[in-house]
Amino acid sequence: MNDHLSVDIDRNQRKIGPIWLMPGVLPKNVATLFFSAAMAIGFVNLINLIQPLLLKEQLGMTEGEGDFTANLYVVLEITTLLVAAPLANLSDMIGRRPIFTAGFILVCLGLVIIPTSTTQGELMTYRIIMSVGVACCTTMIAALAADYPQNVSRGKFIGLNGVFTAFGVIGVGSGLTLLPAVFTRMGYSPAVSISYTMWIGSALALAAAIICYAGTRKRHPVEREHRLSFRENARIGLAEIRSSSKLLLACVATLLSRGDLTVLATFFSLWVVKVGATMPGIEPVDAMATAGKLFGLMQIAMLLFMPVIAFIADRLDRVTTLSIAIALAALGYFALAVSPNPYTSNLIYLVVVLAGIGEAAILVSVPSLLGQEAPVLTRGAIIGVAASFGAVGIILTNKVSGHLFDNYGFQTPFMFMAGLNFAIFFWAIAVRVISGPAKKDNHAA
Repeated sequence: MNDHLSVDIDRNQRKIGPIWLMPGVLPKNVATLFFSAAMAIGFVNLINLIQPLLLKEQLGMTEGEGDFTANLYVVLEITTLLVAAPLANLSDMIGRRPIFTAGFILVCLGLVIIPTSTTQGELMTYRIIMSVGVACCTTMIAALAADYPQNVSRGKFIGLNGVFTAFGVIGVGSGLTLLPAVFTRMGYSPAVSISYTMWIGSALALAAAIICYAGTRKRHPVEREHRLSFRENARIGLAEIRSSSKLLLACVATLLSRGDLTVLATFFSLWVVKVGATMPGIEPVDAMATAGKLFGLMQIAMLLFMPVIAFIADRLDRVTTLSIAIALAALGYFALAVSPNPYTSNLIYLVVVLAGIGEAAILVSVPSLLGQEAPVLTRGAIIGVAASFGAVGIILTNKVSGHLFDNYGFQTPFMFMAGLNFAIFFWAIAVRVISGPAKKDNHAA
C-alpha cells in the first residue's frame, strides 16, 4: 500500500501529543503552520469585517454597497478559481515555502494599499492583489496539513489546526476590528483610524511572512529526481481525480464545505436581522446583536466539536466519517430551515448548536479524506483543483441562496443547502459501499 494510504504508524518519527509526524517534519514546522493558518484566516476575517466601514468612510458610499460587495466577492472567488490550481501545482515543483511566504507578502501589500483607495475600481484592484496572496496561503495551508501528519493522525492534526484557526479569527480578525473605535476616541478621523488599523495588520502580515519562511519545512516532499514538469504534474493530478471516486468525492465535498460556510456566514445573520425588522420594539442594532450572539454560539459549538470529529476521523474509514459529517451538516441546515422565530423560541439555541456541529464535522472530514487520498507526488496539484471546486461552491451557492432569500423566503437558502448536503450524502454512501471497508488499523495510538 502507498505510504499516503497506510494506517500503520512509523514510530521512529516524531510525535506531538497524539499526533504522529511524517519523516523530516519538526515540531517547529507544525507550530509555524498552526500560527500561519491562524494569521492568514484572521486577515481574511479582518478585511471582510472592516470593509463596510471602509466603503462608507473611505469611499463615501451611501448607496449601492450591497451590489458592489456582491460583485466584489464574485470577482475575488473567480480570482481564486484562476490562481489556486496553478499555484498549488507549482508548489509540487518548487516547494511549499516560497509560495506560502509570498502569500503573506501579498497580504501585507494589500493591507497597506487598500486604505489608500479612492474609487471602487481601485478598491477592487487592491482586493484582487490581496486575494492572490490569500489563495497562496490557503492552498499551502491545505498542502502542508496533508504533508506533515502520518495518515493515522490526519484527522487530529486537521482538527487541531482548525482550533488554532478559530483563535486566529477571534484574535486577529475580530480583535483588530476594535482598533478603529480606539483611534477615533483618540481624535483621529474614521478614515485615518481605518488606515492605521489595516497598517497594523500589514505589519503583522510581514511578521507572519518572516516566521513562515523561517519555520516552514525546507525539504520538498518529493525528491528532485522524481518531480514532474508543471504540465505533466497537472495532467497526472487531474487524471488521479478522474480515476479515483474518493478523490472526486473529496473535491466535490470541498465545494460543499466552502458553500456551507459562506451561506451560514452570509444568510444566517441576515435572516435574524430581517425577522427582527418585522417585530415591534426591536431596533436594528438589537437585531444585529442577537444575530451576533447566536452566530457566536454556533462558532463555540463548532470549536468544541472539532476534537470529537477529529478523533472519529482517525478511527473510522474516512469516507464513512465524511458521510456522517455531511449528514450532520444537512440536519443542521434542515433545522435552520424549519426553525421557529429566533426571538420567541428557545429552540433556536439547540438549532445553532446543531448547525455548528455540522460545520465542524465538514471542516475536519473533508481535508482528512483529501489529504489521505492525494498521492505525495501530485498532492499540490490535486489540492489546487479542490480549492477551485471550493471557489465554484462559494459562487454558486451564494448566487442561488441570494435569489431564494429575496424571492422565496428568508429560510429558503437553508433548505436549499440541506437538500444539497443530503444529495452529496447519498453519493458518499455509494462511494463507501463500492470502495469497501478500509484496512483496519491495529497500531493506532
